[in-house]
Amino acid sequence: MAGVHLIIGAGLLLWYFWRKKNKKLNVLEKRIFLFAAIGNIAGLALTVAAYSNAGLGTEPAVERGSYGTSAREEQLEVSQENGENQKITVLVPARQYEEEETEEWLEHAEKVLDTVILGENTSLLHVDQDLNLVTQIPDSPVAVSWDTNEPLLVGYEGKLSDRIPPEGAQVRLKATLSLQEQTRECVRNLVVYPKQEAETLEQLIQEAAQAQNTDASEAVYYLPQEIDGQKLTWRKVPDRTGNLIAVFGLLTAVLYGGVQQEKKEESRRSREEELQMDYPEIVSALVLLLGAGLNMRKAVERLALDYQNRQRSGSAKPRAAYEELLYTWQEMESGVSELNAYEHLGTRCQGTSYRALATLLTQNLKKGSKGLLELLEQESSEAFEERRRRARAEGEKAGTRLLLPMMMMLGIVFLLILIPAFMSFYA
Repeated sequence: MAGVHLIIGAGLLLWYFWRKKNKKLNVLEKRIFLFAAIGNIAGLALTVAAYSNAGLGTEPAVERGSYGTSAREEQLEVSQENGENQKITVLVPARQYEEEETEEWLEHAEKVLDTVILGENTSLLHVDQDLNLVTQIPDSPVAVSWDTNEPLLVGYEGKLSDRIPPEGAQVRLKATLSLQEQTRECVRNLVVYPKQEAETLEQLIQEAAQAQNTDASEAVYYLPQEIDGQKLTWRKVPDRTGNLIAVFGLLTAVLYGGVQQEKKEESRRSREEELQMDYPEIVSALVLLLGAGLNMRKAVERLALDYQNRQRSGSAKPRAAYEELLYTWQEMESGVSELNAYEHLGTRCQGTSYRALATLLTQNLKKGSKGLLELLEQESSEAFEERRRRARAEGEKAGTRLLLPMMMMLGIVFLLILIPAFMSFYA
């Protein structure tokens, strides 16, 4: 009923807006909602269509099956005056031809019978190919059954046997045409001969070429120019290797480009994740250094040099965020103003967090350092909170990825349980 779909739809909408309001709606949940909503809408449309077409009117009737089909069962619901409802099954027979229509179909079948059964033969008086003994006349409801007085020579499917004598043999075929309750018998006298395999064009050409090239000492081998009155035109089959190489090269280029683009995109995503991962530590370190009495330039210098020393000693792996800080310090050492260096840092890192940090540092230079430490402390707290949120999101993604292996393992467990049970049952 439509009420079920409405309840499901209302529940989906409530869940969607509740998750969205609490800012907990991720991409996977959006896709799940979309698929569920589309399925529910499609189901509702089908339900409405089914119920709108369920009534049978004041003169109740159901449509019969087409001519020649079997009776079908129709599931119906009937209501009595006393209000009692009951589901019943009604056997609905197919439509039947009238007697005149049946006669017309049988006459038509008898007229086309010879043409149908000939197959590749030209006459029933010279049959050397398999017959087409159909069980139903094409484009007709008339069924056909066959009988023969020589089943060892002509099978009931029309296949010629290898027992037919070279001089031929007479065979009597009887076809019984039937439609509904009426039947009609048609007798055909055939003369069958051993089955002749028709020569292919290749065989004919080979024979003609052999007959044409009697002198094996000639430097060339002549090809026939005509077969059975049909002129022949010859040319060598061109080598397609060049085309294959070109296609293979194109596919290789496309595949390589796709792989490189994917690697580039993966490298970009990895760099962004690494920048966001190190951001809380950088801001926290700046807060500590500023609290110790250093100015911002000296704090950046301290972080950059410390990272550089750890790199040289081999105790630290390359990190994108610290590489950018090192580059920023090198810019300032090479003559770039501190203001421009911080702006360049925000531009290179691209992330919202680093742009916010660059804005704080530039404002510090323009308006003074009053309140900078408190702002950085607040930024550090928010950064660590964002880091925890990202960790939870990654955990949820990992759980989603593990869903398929878990289902596969569950299927294996079911098989391990059910297979021995079935084997013992059949044993």
